[in-house]
Amino acid sequence: MSKSQLTNNSSKRTSRRSNVPTLTKGRVYSVIMDENHFFFRDVLGTFDPTFIGYVYWGSVNLKLGGLNRGDILKYCTLAKPYFNWLTYTPLNTEIVDLIKAPSNNHYTALNGTHTSIEYFYYPPINVWNNSAGNPLPAESDIQLNNGEIPLGEYTDEDKVMSTKNMVPFEGDMILEGRFGNSIRFGSSNPQGKNNWSDNDSEGEPITIISNGQTTEGAAAIEDINGDASSIYLTSNQNINNLNIASKNFKSLNANFTEPTSGTEGLENFTQTSTSIDELLNGPFQSETSNFLDQENVINEGQSTQEVDDDANAKSDEGPISPSGGYEDLVKIPGTYEDNNKTKRQLYLLPQRFSNGNVLVTDSLADPLLKMLLAAENEGTRLTVNSGFRPPVDDIYINGSLIQKSQKTIRLANLKSQYIGKIQEPWLERSTVIEPFDGYQVGDSYNVTPQSKHFEPKAAASYKSKHGVSLACDFTTASATSEVYKWMCKHGWKYGFIRTVNTEPWHFGYSPEKAKDGPTAILPYKYEPGTAYLNTTNRWNNVFGEVEPNWGSELLAFQEQQAQNLNDQIT
Repeated sequence: MSKSQLTNNSSKRTSRRSNVPTLTKGRVYSVIMDENHFFFRDVLGTFDPTFIGYVYWGSVNLKLGGLNRGDILKYCTLAKPYFNWLTYTPLNTEIVDLIKAPSNNHYTALNGTHTSIEYFYYPPINVWNNSAGNPLPAESDIQLNNGEIPLGEYTDEDKVMSTKNMVPFEGDMILEGRFGNSIRFGSSNPQGKNNWSDNDSEGEPITIISNGQTTEGAAAIEDINGDASSIYLTSNQNINNLNIASKNFKSLNANFTEPTSGTEGLENFTQTSTSIDELLNGPFQSETSNFLDQENVINEGQSTQEVDDDANAKSDEGPISPSGGYEDLVKIPGTYEDNNKTKRQLYLLPQRFSNGNVLVTDSLADPLLKMLLAAENEGTRLTVNSGFRPPVDDIYINGSLIQKSQKTIRLANLKSQYIGKIQEPWLERSTVIEPFDGYQVGDSYNVTPQSKHFEPKAAASYKSKHGVSLACDFTTASATSEVYKWMCKHGWKYGFIRTVNTEPWHFGYSPEKAKDGPTAILPYKYEPGTAYLNTTNRWNNVFGEVEPNWGSELLAFQEQQAQNLNDQIT
């Protein structure tokens, strides 16, 4: 087509009235995400799941209105997603394009009209060229909210806004989430561009699904060793510096016979003299046997060859228990440092109360066992997942490692680029012993942040909560389980209360604070109708609308304890 023809066609098109629908720019003020949204209560009067994904929006030039419910209902308009194959809900104050189109209120037989229309919104406009979010609040909203503009009901603004755009390479198509997750449809590039382009495979397709971002700089690129998780669908690429999880390939040549039942199948793979029962259940003895009846049975420390003077049990030492007469609580000879470098006596929890080998300190053994036995008597079996973890000393029994130290765990998780370059990487602060990244031998070096140096992350020795001696993790990750409910209702009476609002499994031993009830550290908040994962402290499944009178409950518990003791005496 000639240039003159193009010019003529262009003039003809522009001379006619355009039939292209007009797009409207709008600012999102609220997104309907679940049944708790005020739209269902104040407007619809009931819950209708077909409205999930709708947004309330206002004009970009809207002077009135804001982020509170009253203004939203008064000044804003509803719109539904334009696409039916893509769910991409905007954040508050993001800008979207909107278009009018026929609504579902279309049929006259159903009291509709053929001319009925409504607004549909497109995905947010890339105002800041940021894959994580593009909020653009009005100046009036910033002033009214003192600069604190929530992106949603529970979106973590810090995590979202710390997400970086992915580095693109020629021809790539990348789908990027708001939280550091992505899918890259790409290919091998000239060698050296990235860690999947180190061999002669230029132009070969590759698909990478990745969670988490660990690379430094203004933009992110996948790191197979550093990212939280990833899937690489390769063709002819070699992935550079891939650290495999295990180099134990012995099972490749093992002979396997289909077991009929029990532990027979495990015996086919066992290449050790240790019995199957001991492998499955740990280094425990029967209830009638005694660890300490045998000579040199229990050793402690870093190895079985180098033992401290008090490492072996004395012949007259039985499985001592703290003041309660718990014959199945085993005392570990010797003492071990906690985070405060205080020497602690350790006890091995009874097998029926522990998930594997779980150690507790002398300060925790007595109250913990009392609580475990009380729950058992009431028909609830509490299981402890983890207790004390020594900062630097591994613990052995009968020559078998039963508890790794924080030092051992941190060394195992140290990223390859730092191995052999830091004198004591298990500590928070150490010394450089081989030059790297501009540091010279003898320089002081902070082994932080964890995500930069360790995969997975691991706290420094003397900094992990497992070395504090006054906390345990229970099998209560599900805040709907009966075990969790028992711990919340009764654990505080024995001094155990929740201390971390995001960890329903973590209970600290704080008897003085616990006198004020299970909510002494995490305040009570009743949130009916909210899924427990989204509630502040996950109390919904345990207590009612009104917080119980903890003082009265504690008094009743103490009186019952006194009565039980009196009954035993008489």
